[in-house]
Amino acid sequence: MRQTILDLSDAKGIFDRILSHWTTANLGLTGAGIVLKGDFDRNAFLNKAVEFDHLSEEIERITETRDKASAQLTLYKENMRSTMQRFAYLVRGLYPDSDFSKGLPALPDTRSNEARYMAPVERTLMIWRHANRVRPLILPDGTDVEAFAAGIQVLRQAFKARDKAFAQERQIRAERRRLHQVLIDRAVQYRQVVLGVFGDDHALAFSLPPLWPKQDRKKKPTRRLEVIENIAEPARALLA
Repeated sequence: MRQTILDLSDAKGIFDRILSHWTTANLGLTGAGIVLKGDFDRNAFLNKAVEFDHLSEEIERITETRDKASAQLTLYKENMRSTMQRFAYLVRGLYPDSDFSKGLPALPDTRSNEARYMAPVERTLMIWRHANRVRPLILPDGTDVEAFAAGIQVLRQAFKARDKAFAQERQIRAERRRLHQVLIDRAVQYRQVVLGVFGDDHALAFSLPPLWPKQDRKKKPTRRLEVIENIAEPARALLA
């Protein structure tokens, strides 16, 4: 299977191979070895690669948290909808043709966002409180208006927990994308510096880890790589 550094799933392995190659290349040079623009050496690349790995692990963790929060929210939504359905049956049975029964909202869709879902829930709570002035309404399972109101607060907390997990995931993924781009830029710079220092007929040139599919290497790889290749030009001067 062809690999490309642009793919997050392939990038880690390619970064590891670049680090190994960089170690070998440094052995053939005196001084600090290959140092890119901004005093960016192998250790700097290693630190960025380790940070990339840590962010990937953090994404796996927060994704699991997000999935659990989403599942919990769905369960609470379904339970709330079921309670509202039973309450509606009770009101229509006890107060047919009353303002209470006529004012009952449609049951919310569990796929709705918080605002759309909670509007009929809050409407149900208001009707329940008004109906209680005539006669306290308690569902067969013991749920009363206080328990229903408490369930609303639990549901809102579940929305917040789900939204927080999604926000954290978006933030960490954005950080990893930025770091991924930095490592791509440096990998392209490193490749060009190796070719400039050792020549394209040297063993180190032949052993350079490919950054994109082999059949694309004889032509311009991708627009994204074409752009970032230009960044490598200043690095050659550091080894002159």
